[in-house]
Amino acid sequence: LQHVFTENRGISWSIGGQGTWREFLTLPNMLKEFNPRLVGYSLKDSLSHHRASQFNAGEAGAMSNDLPYMAGQLIKRIRSDPRVDLHNDWKLITLMMGSNDFCIDICYVDTAAAPQRHYRNLIKTLDILKRALPRTLVQIVISPNLGNILKQFKGLRPLCELTHSFECPCLFGLVYQNRQEEFIELMRGWQQAEFKAASNPKYLETDDFAVVAQPFTHSLRFPYTKDVNGKNKTDFSYLSEDCFHFSQKGYSRGKNFI
Repeated sequence: LQHVFTENRGISWSIGGQGTWREFLTLPNMLKEFNPRLVGYSLKDSLSHHRASQFNAGEAGAMSNDLPYMAGQLIKRIRSDPRVDLHNDWKLITLMMGSNDFCIDICYVDTAAAPQRHYRNLIKTLDILKRALPRTLVQIVISPNLGNILKQFKGLRPLCELTHSFECPCLFGLVYQNRQEEFIELMRGWQQAEFKAASNPKYLETDDFAVVAQPFTHSLRFPYTKDVNGKNKTDFSYLSEDCFHFSQKGYSRGKNFI
């Protein structure tokens, strides 16, 4: 269980480049097969400020308000890297933000206003990237509605019930159970804000910057398998030991969807 707290950036489905695609099925490892000169992917377990993190500027525990800052850090790394031809190289940037907000913040904020704040953060972030990085494609991976997903788990181990209450108190804390429908509605609005940001017409004005939404997480469901008694249970092999974060198998599925 302690390995859950290790930041396995090298095998992140969207930016991990550790090993090869035969070892770790990630997007960079597939792209390396077609372009061996690809740069910027994370090399191994590391923190955001470590060299091995490369262009992965994401911070553990980050929330929507942190997006503009992290975009600025990413720009600094790209513009200062001698391997990058800023005006001729194409860049692929992945944004996925929401789970930390859902788990540790929405029970303390105005839920009705949260989706619009997220939309403003996204637009501010995209504007920062557009001004600084020509030839860039940004993909916004739609945040999963955790209320719908986690509540549908079957056969959850007691250890996972404990870790869920620790890692995601807003959705699993007993004191907030009477607000679950309110939170689920907030997450629907959050998803709509992300689709809206991705389709903003101002990102269609040039041929060297674009934004797309990746919707595969919008209605995410995990498959079922059978327990020893022949009853359906969630296939937790797609998740790590805490039944919350993705396992390597789950990461591979994410890459395949992209």
